Amino acid sequence: MWISIAAILTLPVLGQEDNLQKLETLENNNTIKTDSLHKNIREERSKRDTVEVKVGDELFSVKEIGDETRIKIGKKEFRVVEDNDGLVVFKNSAKDSHREKIEKFQGHLGGFELAFNSLLTDFWSTTLKPGDNYFDLNTARSYTWNFSLPCLSFGFTRHFGIASTLGINFNKYRFDGNNSIAKDENGVIGPLYPDAGITYSKSKLVTTYATLPVILEAQIPFPNDRTINIGAGVIGAAKLGSHTKVVYSDGNKEREKRKDDFSLNTFRWGATGRVGYEFFQIYGTCYFTSMFEDGKGPELYPFEIGIAFTFNN
Repeated sequence: MWISIAAILTLPVLGQEDNLQKLETLENNNTIKTDSLHKNIREERSKRDTVEVKVGDELFSVKEIGDETRIKIGKKEFRVVEDNDGLVVFKNSAKDSHREKIEKFQGHLGGFELAFNSLLTDFWSTTLKPGDNYFDLNTARSYTWNFSLPCLSFGFTRHFGIASTLGINFNKYRFDGNNSIAKDENGVIGPLYPDAGITYSKSKLVTTYATLPVILEAQIPFPNDRTINIGAGVIGAAKLGSHTKVVYSDGNKEREKRKDDFSLNTFRWGATGRVGYEFFQIYGTCYFTSMFEDGKGPELYPFEIGIAFTFNN
């Protein structure tokens, strides 16, 4: 009888030990699964540290590096750093932005140009024929300035491509003699002299053209992402206007301005080239089209040599 009672009392205890062993086994399995799950989460987070979403031409990205988060919106980058004082936000400097600029070809054409200009009588002579001496210029006071839009760039590589733009070309040709020019009834250009006793203190021909240069540009890389730029190509132009202006004194200071087409060619084309460092360029342009229509004036070919400050750096 006592043996039966002892057996009855022992059975619940054995059952509890089995249950404890099952619980311990289950807990161990759950621990392994939890560790594996944490590992997978860490790996997945590591894979997703950088998220990039492209919206149009802008690139948005968020990247976590330790306690630092970098947020990029287009060309601008912000750094969010966590330290003892909390969160601090930094914006990349202009220097950093220059180093991290988009790696694509950017031509150096478009901006402001200032140059001396003159006329060729033959390639490459500036000597006038005796009958054309009235076109002798004061080259120190004959100049041109151009303004053109930011260029369009078509790159073959990072440092080689085509650049083109639209611009306005203003030329001032200062006559060295006591004369201006005029057009006769047949449209032929000839000298215009003042009345006796009058001396022109200023006499010039002014022309305005719309221009379209297209150049092939090569860039030689320098440290800090700088470049030496060499470009050459063709340029076309269409005449927008022209006039002469004289200043003289006959007791009072007088100015006379005469607008005319002066039998100038409406369209012209030529060659242009430039070399420079970053935004600063030295350039030259020579037109192969004669300044005047055939048989309407001296056979002269305009050219200009000067400096340029481009929009691109």
